[in-house]
Amino acid sequence: MINIDNFLRQHKDIMEEVNQIDKIVNKSDYENNLDEFVFHINNLAGKLKIHLSSEDKYLYPNLVDAEDSGLRSMAKYYIDEMGSIADTFTNYKNEFNTKSKINGKLNSFVSETRQIISQIKKRISKEEAELYKLIVEKGI
Repeated sequence: MINIDNFLRQHKDIMEEVNQIDKIVNKSDYENNLDEFVFHINNLAGKLKIHLSSEDKYLYPNLVDAEDSGLRSMAKYYIDEMGSIADTFTNYKNEFNTKSKINGKLNSFVSETRQIISQIKKRISKEEAELYKLIVEKGI
């Protein structure tokens, strides 16, 4: 049986970083908080990397080989979807992971940050509500 407790704890840690980033970009004086933002975006990148590595190593191989065809197809869908979100996040992080990079693109910084944060929040919520729930229901 797959123990999803560690994945849920990782989601909680990721969401803590996401919420900190969200608070910063929603401040009217976010430009004065860029050092804090850079700290949190780099923490988020590390936590996402660990989480995705754990899923790739321990979760998805078991799901792709599951007897249940619905679970197999859902797992394949999630793998594909996360690949595009991970690529988008990596590009975003590389664009905005230092204060000088942000200052060079202040006009797009807030909107791009809100967009990637929204994608991460939706993915975590969806994974917990659909995939993890199905794993528990099926006793996988």
